Amino acid sequence: MTRRRLAWLAFRIIVSLSLLVYILAAKTSLRGIGRSLAGINPAWLAVALSLHVVGLVVSAYRWQILARAQGDDPPLGFLVRSYLVGTFFNNFLPTRFGGDVVRIWDGSKQSRSLVKSSAVVVVERVTGLIVLFFFALTASLFRLDMARSVPLIWVSLLAGLAGLLAAAFFLSPVSGRFLDRLSAGGRLSRPASKVRDFREVIVSYRRKKGPFFLALAWAFVLQINVILYYFLIGLALKIGVPLLDYFIFIPIVLLLQTVPVTIGGLGLRESAYVVVFRFYGVAAATAVSFSLVADVAVGLAVGVVGGIIYVTRK
Repeated sequence: MTRRRLAWLAFRIIVSLSLLVYILAAKTSLRGIGRSLAGINPAWLAVALSLHVVGLVVSAYRWQILARAQGDDPPLGFLVRSYLVGTFFNNFLPTRFGGDVVRIWDGSKQSRSLVKSSAVVVVERVTGLIVLFFFALTASLFRLDMARSVPLIWVSLLAGLAGLLAAAFFLSPVSGRFLDRLSAGGRLSRPASKVRDFREVIVSYRRKKGPFFLALAWAFVLQINVILYYFLIGLALKIGVPLLDYFIFIPIVLLLQTVPVTIGGLGLRESAYVVVFRFYGVAAATAVSFSLVADVAVGLAVGVVGGIIYVTRK
């Protein structure tokens, strides 16, 4: 690892720890979090966990649809296991994209092309983020009072819109012609050719609208499942927040976690929950407990299963 990467990793660790220390020192305490966790309803928690398992299978199925559109035919079981291994790396590496790298590598074993496998995983990931953004934007229009009271919502929506515009520009003909010129010769020709090939795989879904829209439809199902999962965790912790509002703030928090300024979203995610739940009068201890159960504990449990699969698979 280079000195620059080490410095960036150290910065992210410091940011995560600083946010967590601030929450514990100024907003809540370990004792308060412990009391909140002690009152959790195990029945609602069990139902939530079952939805999490369903979400893993749906995610793998979407990946399979998009891969088949590119001429590959990876078994669903293989993709589910790869998702579990990816969760392990997401939890135990200092980035939320380590799991995607693993999935790209696994996918390349089926397609024999890292470029094609990368494009498939990126399309699968980005379409899910687009649906989350759509949910947050639509739900915000029904709850403008909440959006006005929590500026974090507008900031996140603007960041999401900027990301969509950047993706649209990358897929535009202007970008394609620029990459063609770079690939024609010069020092940047080789990496530019890889990026051009990557872009061409993504653009090819315009000619494969059936599989693309099928995967997009399943993305709606998946993200509804994700939001129901968080809603049930809220019920388990006796948080009386309407289901509609989860369609606003859960996508916002999930999008925030992709900002690479902390370790796996740790600290940033908990801070966001504290800010959002304060609008409903929910104590910071309960907000942090929500994150510990829904994101940290369940993620670690699934990650351990993925780790076992990783060390035992051939």
